[in-house]
Amino acid sequence: MAIWRLSPRINTMWWCVEGRDPWQPPDERAFGFMVRAADEEQARWLAHEAAGEENGTLDGVSPWLDTNYSSCEMIREEGTGEVLLVNFRHGSR
Repeated sequence: MAIWRLSPRINTMWWCVEGRDPWQPPDERAFGFMVRAADEEQARWLAHEAAGEENGTLDGVSPWLDTNYSSCEMIREEGTGEVLLVNFRHGSR
């Protein structure tokens, strides 16, 4: 198992198209994960399962599973599958 870091992509053009940013508005959304998983596919799935409102913002888009919307980088190998860190923003209440 490896540790993977997932974060929204900022170097692609989706963010400059009005209404195409799954992280807007920023409330109730996850902005990054550190997960332990066997491979990138499992890491993305674990992040997807632990995500917030970004999953339902755009019809047909699952940003943590889609390489156009998020990056997934292996940090190191070892351990068992689990989410280690979630960067999540709750709405103001």
